[in-house]
Amino acid sequence: MIRHAIRLLTVAGLLLAAAPLAASQWQIEHGESRLGFTATQQGGEFTGRFDRFKAEMRFDPDDLAGSRFDVTVDVTSVNTGSSQRDRYLPDEEWFHTDDYPKATFVTTEFRHLEGERYEADGELTIKGNTRAITLPFTWTIDGDNATMDGEVTLDRTNYGVGTGDWSAGDTVGLEVTVHVELTLRRKEG
Repeated sequence: MIRHAIRLLTVAGLLLAAAPLAASQWQIEHGESRLGFTATQQGGEFTGRFDRFKAEMRFDPDDLAGSRFDVTVDVTSVNTGSSQRDRYLPDEEWFHTDDYPKATFVTTEFRHLEGERYEADGELTIKGNTRAITLPFTWTIDGDNATMDGEVTLDRTNYGVGTGDWSAGDTVGLEVTVHVELTLRRKEG
């Protein structure tokens, strides 16, 4: 009986030792983070940001298969620093926030490029339109703190943002570069 219990404990110990480590969970430090974008209007560049967003972030460079970013953006929190522009962005031609108040990005796969450089494949949904994108980013870990910086350029019309008279791109450019600058802290437990 004792030998049987010792064998079971030995097997259980070997199984636990062989089990992959789960990717760490990270919490965004919102006061030090930014989710923004750069676009053009009448040939001039402008920047904007989303003041409210949340994410479930699991990431470990040694466990990319167990890593995941699930991001939800409150599109109603868009802020470009221009009251005139911000007044129109919730309209049906732009973000249509009455029907689509949230945008999401859900990862499907990660790749390590070199050093602290990675790529995240995922599905971005804005205004009910979902497209596969690849987000290149850097991930730097310092103990229980991390930073993530990335950017990707999108065609806004793929997501139905800027329809009707705005779809041609002559007044408002078609390309929008999304900037992700996150400061994170490892979650306990």
